Amino acid sequence: MIIDAHTHIHPEKDAYGPEFDATPERLLNDLAESEVDKAVVLPLAADSPYAKRTENCFVAEWCAKAPDKLIGFASVHPLEHGDAARRLEHAVTGYGLKGLKLHPRFQGIAADDPRIVPVVEKAAELGVPVAIDCLLWKPTPLRDQLPLNIDALCKRVPAATIIMCHAGGFRFLDALAVAVANDNVYLDVSVSLTYFHGTPFEDQFMFALKQVGAKRLIYGSDHPQHPLHECYIASKAIFETHGFSKEELGCIFSGTFLSLVGG
Repeated sequence: MIIDAHTHIHPEKDAYGPEFDATPERLLNDLAESEVDKAVVLPLAADSPYAKRTENCFVAEWCAKAPDKLIGFASVHPLEHGDAARRLEHAVTGYGLKGLKLHPRFQGIAADDPRIVPVVEKAAELGVPVAIDCLLWKPTPLRDQLPLNIDALCKRVPAATIIMCHAGGFRFLDALAVAVANDNVYLDVSVSLTYFHGTPFEDQFMFALKQVGAKRLIYGSDHPQHPLHECYIASKAIFETHGFSKEELGCIFSGTFLSLVGG
């Protein structure tokens, strides 16, 4: 089985920019035409210049329509929602969503901010993983996006399972350090894997991934910004070129993720 563990959908086609189609119909069509079997849908509890807010109920609705193709996460905003932990519990127990997505870059809260702790504690209590964006970019100050911030969160909530999305981006060696220091940390390789391909940093990035190990690596594309099928083909080729075994590819492309959501 192949699972793309990092995709997005929205009711509006251009929610992620006029050049992309963010509709769920497009994601399902791309899945039908690809070797990828399932997609994990990550909503966004924030508005930003680059993406529009996505409601948990919308994600849940589409996951219910295509349960054999879509797996949904929830998103809550620790600053906007005074009842963020309760909202997460409802999304998991009421909607059947399988994890939590937090986005420091768009939500304006660093992973080492104490105000993030209650909702992460709730995720740990519910037994669902927490995916945290770690791709350093606009518009939030870079200090609030640093992968090292996640180390402080892991120490505060050691029972939580943390997925570092994009494997730290430009700070991938910091992401490696966090993963080495915390056994409950996993790396989502979306965007970074193909971004560094063909650059002087490719070997360093792949070295970092090998140190973490395939059992803590998770594949994702970041659809719709990155085409689902093309990204899978390119990513598989990169891993094979760098000597990852068939067993390791099985972990990266589905096994690791399924182990976190009880699949």
